[in-house]
Amino acid sequence: MRASKAVHDRVDCDAQLRLEQVKLQKLKILFGDWWQHYTVPYELRWTLWAERSACPYCGGSLGSRPADTEEEDGEALLGHIDHMDPLSRGGEDSIRNAVYVCAKCNLAKGNRLFVDWLARLEPPHRETARFVYLEKHGTQPEAFVPGERQPRLTLGRLELQFDESVLKKLFKRPIVKGPPRTSGS
Repeated sequence: MRASKAVHDRVDCDAQLRLEQVKLQKLKILFGDWWQHYTVPYELRWTLWAERSACPYCGGSLGSRPADTEEEDGEALLGHIDHMDPLSRGGEDSIRNAVYVCAKCNLAKGNRLFVDWLARLEPPHRETARFVYLEKHGTQPEAFVPGERQPRLTLGRLELQFDESVLKKLFKRPIVKGPPRTSGS
């Protein structure tokens, strides 16, 4: 029975990832090269969850699927989306600033700056976490300048309801010319 559930979960995950890939193509039409700055983590929660097989902060489990999915259970609640640069300190509410981590680490990190959090991690996990930050941000965590609190954006983009072909006709070029301006950037 357990093997059957694992197969079902894998099929469900693959289906969700395919749906998010379609959504990702639409986001690229809307935002061009800057899509990672404007895509809120909740739009691609399965993609974020699938990026890592374990918590980058401690190596712990992330559960059998992302939290906040339709069927929450104890396994799903093991993982949280962490904003590496906290929203309360000026970090973006974007996929480039988000990573799935275990609940214990997310709650322990709280709104600490990433550089302060790194100092608390064990050396192998500190290296992994720094690599993840650099991979997503393209800069070292020491480059982050704290700023004003940023809002959490939880509503989906209405444009994503349209077919990709319709979006290409409606938006001949991206609707932005660069990353969002925050007091922390």
